[in-house]
Amino acid sequence: MRRIILMAMVLAVTVAGCNRFPDNGLQISANLLPDDSCFVDPAQEERLLGGLWDTSYRRPSDGEPADYTIALQLQSFLVSNALEFQGEQGTLQVDNYDITILLPDGSKPDLGGLINPYRVRTSAVIPPATEPESDPIPAVGAATGIPGEGYQDALVALGVSQIVLSIRAGGTTFGGFSQRSTAFLWPVTLCQGCLNLCGAEDVNFCLPGQDVWAYCPLP
Repeated sequence: MRRIILMAMVLAVTVAGCNRFPDNGLQISANLLPDDSCFVDPAQEERLLGGLWDTSYRRPSDGEPADYTIALQLQSFLVSNALEFQGEQGTLQVDNYDITILLPDGSKPDLGGLINPYRVRTSAVIPPATEPESDPIPAVGAATGIPGEGYQDALVALGVSQIVLSIRAGGTTFGGFSQRSTAFLWPVTLCQGCLNLCGAEDVNFCLPGQDVWAYCPLP
């Protein structure tokens, strides 16, 4: 009887071990640059080195500040553990970013009562690697990096020229295990009117008023 119980315990530990994953299996590796139609290739080599947010830009639809948008390259370092009696558990569904607005010295600014850090939604599915030596398969998760409403005015009131977004991606494996990446630091330079290039041929591209996209001011 004791032998049967011991064998059952060993089997339970073995099966449970097949479902366990490291806590650092998820990583943010870059902020990618969408093309003119706002498409982002997760495996593209072109990427941004830093952000630019023109706080003078207003949406033509309602005259309100636009959000600052991010498109992050995500990588999973989990390895496939599919068994004959158990389906693939290592596929990772990333569904949120925890974002903290920081000053360049690493301190948190006073945003007048606005929530900081805050969580935004995203959606990306990353399959696991087939072998431990395999290169990770990248995915991309787009989201609001900084809400335009409220936050833009608060940042302008600070009088700073740059902030840093500390971003941690979060999700769950198909086996039900949570993953949270280490912080990815993304510097964003703030300016007023620096992307107001009404004569440029590339006006009204994907995300006017941020990063590389020019705009025309509202009449």
